[in-house]
Amino acid sequence: MPLPPPTSGGRRLLAVGGMAVLLVGLLVGGVLIWGSRQIDPGGDPGDPVEELVIPTGSSTDAIGTLLAEEGIISNARLFRWYVGWQDAGPWNAGTYIDFRLDSSFDDAIEVLDAGPVPTAAQVVRVTEGNRVSDALIQISEQLPHLGVEQLQEALDSGQVTSRYKPPEAASWEGLLFPDTYQFDEDVPAPFVLQTMADKMDNVLDSLDYDKAEVLQGRTAYELVTIASLIEKETGQPPEERGMISRVISNRLDSGETLGIDATILYGLGRSSGELTRSDLETETPYNSRLVTGLPPTPISLVSEASLAAAIDPTPGDWRFYVLTSNDPPSHFFTDSYNEFLAARDDARERGVF
Repeated sequence: MPLPPPTSGGRRLLAVGGMAVLLVGLLVGGVLIWGSRQIDPGGDPGDPVEELVIPTGSSTDAIGTLLAEEGIISNARLFRWYVGWQDAGPWNAGTYIDFRLDSSFDDAIEVLDAGPVPTAAQVVRVTEGNRVSDALIQISEQLPHLGVEQLQEALDSGQVTSRYKPPEAASWEGLLFPDTYQFDEDVPAPFVLQTMADKMDNVLDSLDYDKAEVLQGRTAYELVTIASLIEKETGQPPEERGMISRVISNRLDSGETLGIDATILYGLGRSSGELTRSDLETETPYNSRLVTGLPPTPISLVSEASLAAAIDPTPGDWRFYVLTSNDPPSHFFTDSYNEFLAARDDARERGVF
């Protein structure tokens, strides 16, 4: 029996059906991508949240709404679903001090699981990028029974130890971990400082600093020093830490001076301000325009993000960077000195610095 000739209607139906499947696939893919970004925004967490009080009787729904309102998570409804899927909670009411803005759901759940601050505990916050001397002032302001001199004496006495502090190093710069801590109100100075040193040791262990020479050909202390330079130099984009780390490594490997103004300021006993020609010509071990290699010690307390960048720099051949924006703070990177000069001059003309 002869078959009827094919019609264009069938082909159109197949085409429409294929298009519908494609659109559904794109829609599902888009939803999955959106959801994953809500669950984990990526990049470094934001600034610490000073404190968050969860009222008595708060349900999981109420806690999710509170976290979203404070900017800790991005989506309360999706958080409630994620909590149920993970079988997390319930959580206790009270004051929480370890939350950060723009956290992943897992990070927020980890803080909630740790529980609120005990009623009698004193919260102490120490900020990354500060020098040890500034950190001691911060601690003293939050624990008034401990004076700055008392804290410094505890560091100098040998009562505080670190597995990563070289025997010849007198300075504790860079070896106390900046974080939020809880202490009893009458805590002794050595206990506070040893807690910070132990936290630093543990973070370094987790980043394989005990294998530093195998991984990077530099000692752990040298990498902590590099991390302190990254901490002072980085802009807001999280990827800059790894790029600055690579610039420092490239310049060290080529025998060039680092030319990092933050080290010069440290050697002059200053934390900020314009550098004069006289400043740049002042001979100190920290003048990285005159002295090749790393400064003799770290120049600040360092975050985990900078430590991670120091031991695992981003691949690249950059040797120069210059600040090109203040809002947000960000840099231009290049391996060309002429491109660096052009970007620097342009930034000056625009009043960036």
